[in-house]
This record gives sequence, structure tokens and C-alpha cells, in this order.
Amino acid sequence: MPLLARMADGTIDDAAFGRYLAIEQAFVRTAARLAGYCLWQQPEWSRAERHAEAVVDLVGPQSAYFADLRATRPVDEAGLPALLARASVLEATVTTALDEGGYAGVVTSLAAAETLYLQWCTRAAERSVPRAGDVQRWIELHVTDGFRAQVAFLHQLVDELPADVTDDRLDRWFVAMLHAEDAFHASALAEVTA
Repeated sequence: MPLLARMADGTIDDAAFGRYLAIEQAFVRTAARLAGYCLWQQPEWSRAERHAEAVVDLVGPQSAYFADLRATRPVDEAGLPALLARASVLEATVTTALDEGGYAGVVTSLAAAETLYLQWCTRAAERSVPRAGDVQRWIELHVTDGFRAQVAFLHQLVDELPADVTDDRLDRWFVAMLHAEDAFHASALAEVTA
């Protein structure tokens, strides 16, 4: 994924990072709602609490990150609707998984997305290259112990899904989310005109 590679090696330009912030902020809001759905659907209280922690992280530190940065990395308002439309593939993919599989579809899709972020941010954090402070902060948000625990929790939930949720369905949702992530990130690299 070229966008993630540029963030990792410190070569992402301000305009592309600004577009990324705009689309990522929109999806983080979707992810917060999805985590809330999972909270509501989870009958076991200790697991419901874990979903609540995800909501808190998404509407807390991650939302604060966007609030701090969006003003410093403005995106052309005239082109914003087209940019968000191009990036909506991620929301559409997880919504399809929700429609098809409910809780199972959502936790599988979120496991795919969060695993992707954990892996690339871990590799990026291991590289000693100069990066803009806000890019470095984004990477660091995705290598914390709390984030690692959330990814492990999602994988545990996927592993424990009932047998009637077949491996074929899990694979389809997981792979679809990874493909959607590719398209989502690519949308931030292209200039979008109204």
C-alpha cells in the first residue's frame, strides 16, 4: 500500500496526509458505531466491557487526534464529498459484512482492519526515519499495549464464533476488508476534484 509505505518511510506529503486524515476520521466514526453495535450484541458482560473500551478509544484519543490535526492539514472543501465517496468502500464493505453476518461479520472485518494497522505500524515504529510528528503520533497510537490487546481480543472473538459461521464466510469477510483497505488508502493519494 503506497500510502502506508510513505507514512512509514516519512515521505508522505502534507496534501496526501490531509486527505488521509479526512477519510480516516470518517471511518473512525463508523468504527466507533460498529464497536457500539458489538457492545450491544455481546451478551457476556466482560466482553461487552472490552467493546466499550474500544468505543472509548475511538471517541477519545483517536477523535482528539483528528480534532487537533484537521485544522492544520485542511482539505479542499469542494473536493471533500468526492474524496469521501471514493473512500466509502471501507464502510460499504463492513456494512455488507454486518448485513450478511451480524456480529460475526463485524468482528471479523474489524479484526482484519486492526491487524493491518498493527502490522504496518509495528514495522514502521521499528524504523528509525524522520517523520512528521503527527504521522509519528498516528503510528504510535497503533502500537500501544491497549491497541495490541484490542487486536488480540478481536481475534479471540473470531476464533470463538459458532461453528455455523463457516471458515469460508470468515475468509470472505476478512479478505474483503483487506481489499477495501487497499482501495481506501489509495483514495487519499489521488487528487479529487469536485
